[in-house]
Amino acid sequence: MLSLVIASAFKSKGKKRMSKSDLTYLLSFDLKWFSHSTSKKVVEEAIRKGLLTFNEGMLEPTFDLKQVDVPVGFKPDVKKIFDLGVFEELVDLISERLGIDKSEVVSAINRKQEEMSNLLYAEVISLIYAKECGIDVKPYLPKLWEEVFL
Repeated sequence: MLSLVIASAFKSKGKKRMSKSDLTYLLSFDLKWFSHSTSKKVVEEAIRKGLLTFNEGMLEPTFDLKQVDVPVGFKPDVKKIFDLGVFEELVDLISERLGIDKSEVVSAINRKQEEMSNLLYAEVISLIYAKECGIDVKPYLPKLWEEVFL
């Protein structure tokens, strides 16, 4: 959902780069999808999830906008944007199943990510780690696909 919001915003302006304030303004006042304060949170969430990065003070999507098909009449669901992601869900589940603190799970996932030279998203690594811990990861695959690749 979040990648669709970002792709749609950038495509609507025909730009590959935008200031943080311009993107926030676009989401709240031009597209009228969110309140101004929610738009700020959406942009921060996109940065946190690695969908946007700063380059010379401007925000750029970290994915190819051409690869995202935005449905006609697309309207984002704010609940889905701030829903727990696969990473957080799997950290909670692994913590519960193994009986260890969430911070220990995150540390283990970080170590595994470093072992893999940081080539994979943390969400993907969390799925691999969950599988290694004996957790059935099949139910998480569609959500992972949406979060990471769409």
